[in-house]
Amino acid sequence: MQLSEVPGESPHFVRSVTEMGDTRDVIASEDIYASNGTKLLAKGARIDSKQFEKLTRYKLSAPLDQVLSSDKAVDAATLAIEFDRILEHDATYRQLLARAGDPRQLKHCTANLRLHSTIELRLTVMADKHPEMFDHTLRSAIIAFACAQRMGIPGPELPAVLLAALCHDFGEMHTDPRILDQSHQVTAEERRFVHVHPLTGYVLLKDLPGFPPAASKAVLQHHERLDGSGYPQALHGAQIDRLARIIAAADVTETVLRRLDMQRLEILYRINKPRFDGDVLSILRDLLQPHASLPAEAGPAADPAERLNHLSELLQAWFDLRAMLVQRPAADAPGSPMAFLFDRMASIRSLVLQAGFNPDDMTSMLAMVQDDPVVLAELRAMLDEMDWLLADLANEIDRRSPELDGLSQGALKDLMHHLRPEVH
Repeated sequence: MQLSEVPGESPHFVRSVTEMGDTRDVIASEDIYASNGTKLLAKGARIDSKQFEKLTRYKLSAPLDQVLSSDKAVDAATLAIEFDRILEHDATYRQLLARAGDPRQLKHCTANLRLHSTIELRLTVMADKHPEMFDHTLRSAIIAFACAQRMGIPGPELPAVLLAALCHDFGEMHTDPRILDQSHQVTAEERRFVHVHPLTGYVLLKDLPGFPPAASKAVLQHHERLDGSGYPQALHGAQIDRLARIIAAADVTETVLRRLDMQRLEILYRINKPRFDGDVLSILRDLLQPHASLPAEAGPAADPAERLNHLSELLQAWFDLRAMLVQRPAADAPGSPMAFLFDRMASIRSLVLQAGFNPDDMTSMLAMVQDDPVVLAELRAMLDEMDWLLADLANEIDRRSPELDGLSQGALKDLMHHLRPEVH
């Protein structure tokens, strides 16, 4: 996906801004014009939901977040207070920061952040209209900052770490909230809007005065993965900047920590080792010590035998598809449009082997662990993360479908059925 494909001002962001104006003062800091020169609102005008239609009817001459200001804006002082709130109530984050180095450095660095008014407005909209996203952002920032401290990143570079983490999901505020709802089954077409959000965030930030280029690049790359399975550019290895690698790991780590399951975090790190920076994962593992905690109880879950059987069927579907694909000249050669599929499925089979299971006879292995609640809990956690990995591969196939010469609608159908069984 190229910069030219990034959509303009999103009606979803405009709706959030104008609705925020119903409960607090949102003011035009300068005259607001349409791109054709029509003056829409004068400087000093109060913005609320009544202006939504007017502001979405025209293409604006300047991004809305550059011509508005809000009272009670989320500034550096507000962020410092919010970080203190999280650290006061969450022992995991206190431990994380204490083990990383000087816990006071986060507060000092935050208090000295120089936030452009555009960033303040974005954070204010996020806090007001997307509180779960805002909380995720703050917690991801603490994780990223602690990781950077432990890595020995110089003090002058730490503000860029904070800024990248605080801004990494700005592009998501341009996405239809219904798509982001966890209960919503995202379609292939809708997924395109999800995959564009790092680019959208990058475009918003790259030209802001004083915003570190390393931070805007990290926003662009925070969904890239070392094995090339990420988006929006499917970068590999050294193509992904160090700061982006930190933000990527922090983003995913926070998502799992929210489930309060340290063991699941350890499994995630183990299974996703080829996709994330090994040094970053090692540091986060040391800071969080996920191996030191097991879930109190496994809780309700699908039958492990049934899930192992499903995984076995998936591998068989791939075996059948692979037999057909290898008949094509150089189908699995590096650079081939289908090479990624060979790589991803080889990794999945390898992970099954590393977990101690025979890919050709997994259900019989279950009998060996059935009476051990600790091992069974670890198995369930591994299967949970494997589900995540399989869903991610299905998404990657969707992203690459134009390159696959019609395979996604034909020969890939059975494989996709096993990658996403719930939608068939």
